[in-house]
Amino acid sequence: MKKIIVKRFHLLCVLGLLAASGCNTFESEPLEWRLEEDVVNPKDSLASTMKGLYYAVYYSLPSLHNRLSSSYLDAATDDGVPTRDMGGSSSLENYRNGRLSPENIASLDGNAWENFYTGIRRANLFLEKIKDYPTGPNLTADEKKRMIAETRFLRAYFYFELMKRWGGVPMVGDNVFNYDDDWNIPRSSMKDVKNYILNEVSPDVEGSCYNDLYEAMVTVPTELESIVGRVNKGAVLGFLSHLKLYMASPLYAEKLAEEDETVAEKERWQEAADAAKAVIDLGIYGLHKTSVDDEGNPGTAGFLEFFGDAKTIAGNNEEAIFFKLSGDGTSPESNNSPIGYQRGKCWGYTSPSQNLVDAFLTLDGKRIDDPTSKYPYDPQNPYANRDPRLTYTIFYNGSTWLKRAVETFDGGLDRPYSPGRIATQTGYYLRKFLGLNENRNDNSGFNSIPHNYNIIRYAEILLNYAEALNEVDRAGNSGAHAAVIEDCLIQLRERAGIEAGDDGRYGLPTSYTYEEMQEIIRNERRIELAFEEHRFWDIRRWKIAEDVMNEPVRGVEIVKLPDGSFQYEYVDVRTSAFDKTKMYWYPIPRTEMVGNPELTQNPGWDY
Repeated sequence: MKKIIVKRFHLLCVLGLLAASGCNTFESEPLEWRLEEDVVNPKDSLASTMKGLYYAVYYSLPSLHNRLSSSYLDAATDDGVPTRDMGGSSSLENYRNGRLSPENIASLDGNAWENFYTGIRRANLFLEKIKDYPTGPNLTADEKKRMIAETRFLRAYFYFELMKRWGGVPMVGDNVFNYDDDWNIPRSSMKDVKNYILNEVSPDVEGSCYNDLYEAMVTVPTELESIVGRVNKGAVLGFLSHLKLYMASPLYAEKLAEEDETVAEKERWQEAADAAKAVIDLGIYGLHKTSVDDEGNPGTAGFLEFFGDAKTIAGNNEEAIFFKLSGDGTSPESNNSPIGYQRGKCWGYTSPSQNLVDAFLTLDGKRIDDPTSKYPYDPQNPYANRDPRLTYTIFYNGSTWLKRAVETFDGGLDRPYSPGRIATQTGYYLRKFLGLNENRNDNSGFNSIPHNYNIIRYAEILLNYAEALNEVDRAGNSGAHAAVIEDCLIQLRERAGIEAGDDGRYGLPTSYTYEEMQEIIRNERRIELAFEEHRFWDIRRWKIAEDVMNEPVRGVEIVKLPDGSFQYEYVDVRTSAFDKTKMYWYPIPRTEMVGNPELTQNPGWDY
């Protein structure tokens, strides 16, 4: 399989470039550019300051690990709760308890409005200044062209992230606004924002950033430390798959219809399917499979290794399509490991839900309530014969970590009887994203590895393709694309370690309706992409949040009996409130509404 590889690059930690602006308005003069003439000085023969500005645009990509209430965005869904939230009052819980408002949205979701507009400004400043920047041995014409293309892509991506949350947003064009400029700009329609993004990135648009990108910068097939660290054509196509799937989905399609876009529903889904297939047809991406040692013996499972092995993360990985680079460290391990480890240095900030645990399949690929499974589900032995992704994603009672069993029973090391002690609220901790530390000794320290933030990976592309084709066919197993849809799911299940079964279908039924396959795909997406910031947005784009988020979040209470066995009792740990009349779209922050009289608020939030 052909690979596209580029040498690893490091974000320049120039304090002046990366300092927080401290401003509430989306285009006011950030402090990091107060010495703008020095940042883009053409006399800089090494072009280091120009490249520093370019890296600063990459720095504006979202970082997903523990960024919200020291937890993950999906802990604001039915998939989990933030562990530190002892009483349902953390900022992340505002998404669940109905207390989201124009007043508090600015502090939620990583200050998304401010941060993405900061990224757009950085991009515009770079694009303005590099046009006339002299080329030379340290900034060649080809490198300059590629940097411009990458920056245009990142700017388009920032607009998508804004559109995903608010619908139509103000568009600033190529302008770099300063304090004395009139930056009171009205909102553009979502249709106009979407079309702008497509014109910037689509292969069939002359002059798009895609057509200005090279296939690869440098081919280094033997260097383990090489990494896809910059945007390439694969990343652009992966983003297009992501974008078009969203635009075909009910929430966004209905909004576009309100704005008089007349593309038929089936045509939207076909476009989404075609975009996913374009990534697949590149032939350079695939699922990361189980590793082997020098003698050909199987090693760490591919799904687990993809997130947890330093050499895999930092090396030439065919599953990674678009992600934000991260330096080496152990913060995700300390933040997420069960609290009984490392002499009180582990915090277990995210508590996955019983709802999510129950979504994982049995070992033969059946739902736990499927009577045809050869592994009948026992609620008093709930983790036996389950989809291996459960073990790779969640710490449950009896999981192995640092050479001991996780103890989430009442009074166990990881759920002690300590008043006020922050511990799991559901009986579970998050395993995903952590390094391969199972065989290390407790208190020996964690493996320091790069925890890159995956934005798009090949598994998502397969799921995008399956979902879009199912919506095109709407005919179940008799549909024209049934075999292709099944193959996408089988690839994921085979990599996960699901048993093939005598029929080689990995638990997939032989006969199913469109609705049944839709549910299969949605569940597969939920467990494969857990805590990668998909569930939060998926239930919104599907317009099912009003159902999902008005059901209780569940957990488990575990009692250790005198004979050493365990008794499991399943309980509600959170109630949720989702107002379908307004909560599918974020409110625009109140500070932005006050600062820009041209803005109009999203429906239901104007009070």
